[in-house]
Amino acid sequence: MKLPSIHTLEGRRSWAFIATVGGCIAFTLIIMASLWTLRNHPAFMFWLALAAHIQVFIGTGALGWVMGRRMTSSVTRDGASFDDRPRGEE
Repeated sequence: MKLPSIHTLEGRRSWAFIATVGGCIAFTLIIMASLWTLRNHPAFMFWLALAAHIQVFIGTGALGWVMGRRMTSSVTRDGASFDDRPRGEE
């Protein structure tokens, strides 16, 4: 298996993807160990689980950013709208 070159745009995207996924896996394992340690403390588990959800949201957002996706959102009196289109299709 040949590793991608960091000197090209696609190579940098590949390495960013690898780093993002690796970070998500590492933090997921840390959170799993923490939840097991705190299994008898429901209040701590709640906050730790909430932090895990935020981590997943940020991780997938960063992954989407690297892959060229942009999400815009707006909230008005009429409601909320979200838009997720590939770059260049605005």
